[in-house]
Amino acid sequence: MAWGRPLWGPMRPISGAAGAGVVGLRFASMRAAARLRTRYRRRMSAFVVKILLVLAVLILVVAAVSRMRGRRSVGSVRQRMPKLVLVVGALFVAVGGLLGLTSFTQQDTDGMLWPMRIASVGILLGGALFLIMYRNFYVEPRVDEIAFRTIWGREAVIVYADIVDYYVRVHGGQLQLTVRAASGPRLRLNPNIYDLSPLLRANEFRQHNGRWPLRGEMHGGSGTIQR
Repeated sequence: MAWGRPLWGPMRPISGAAGAGVVGLRFASMRAAARLRTRYRRRMSAFVVKILLVLAVLILVVAAVSRMRGRRSVGSVRQRMPKLVLVVGALFVAVGGLLGLTSFTQQDTDGMLWPMRIASVGILLGGALFLIMYRNFYVEPRVDEIAFRTIWGREAVIVYADIVDYYVRVHGGQLQLTVRAASGPRLRLNPNIYDLSPLLRANEFRQHNGRWPLRGEMHGGSGTIQR
């Protein structure tokens, strides 16, 4: 026998098929609520795990790139891109990874998650490109030469005495210095971002002497700047 509350008055017992139906509805609603709570807990747990995984990957990437950045050449300092490039790359990797984990681990019977999946791959690749650029590029001005590595990992050295093109222009609202050697290597960069003091001193030597300094001349040899 089940109990039910009428529109007015106290609760009254309900017997027969009606009582069994009321009991069945109550148990069904309770089971449905329990299933919803369980599904919610599982989804929240999966979401927390995804966030932790993305944070772990982000920490590992930043730590690895920071160790790479800490490598220094003997006698000179390798100057890399601004840290903003590293931060942007790390954020893109984190956001792309989170979107990818969220979209690729969910059931998509209607195909509604494909835009999110494509966006996550694009953001992740963009972040990886920023990290690769930060990892690869450096410039190292020396007394007689300037060494550098492009964003694609190709290393080159331009000896000051081998320079055939040296000019500064405004490109995209930013100053751009172009240096090209007779042997082929070319370097383009913003002189306001990097310390190019040795190269600037060699250019001052050229302005006063009509030629670029040979090796050893900038060390105080016979070819020092004449005023």
